[in-house]
Amino acid sequence: MRIIFALTILLGSVIAASAQVQSSRVNIYGGFGQNVVGNKNFVIITNVWNEMDAFPVAERFCQQYRRSARVAYVRGYRAAFDCLP
Repeated sequence: MRIIFALTILLGSVIAASAQVQSSRVNIYGGFGQNVVGNKNFVIITNVWNEMDAFPVAERFCQQYRRSARVAYVRGYRAAFDCLP
């Protein structure tokens, strides 16, 4: 889990150099929080059990840019979504 978190932070840092990235926390399950990192093109949500749990969070995030979320990949406890026009 620490590796996933570190990679997410690193990825966010790399992307921040080329595009504005937003980061926030949500709490889907009530016990531990999820990290949400992304911009108008993508969003990554960590600490989720599956993409269906993360989808509503991704959809709300993408709607800030008048876009819709589509699952890009799921690896371990991380789900990534593209934000499509």
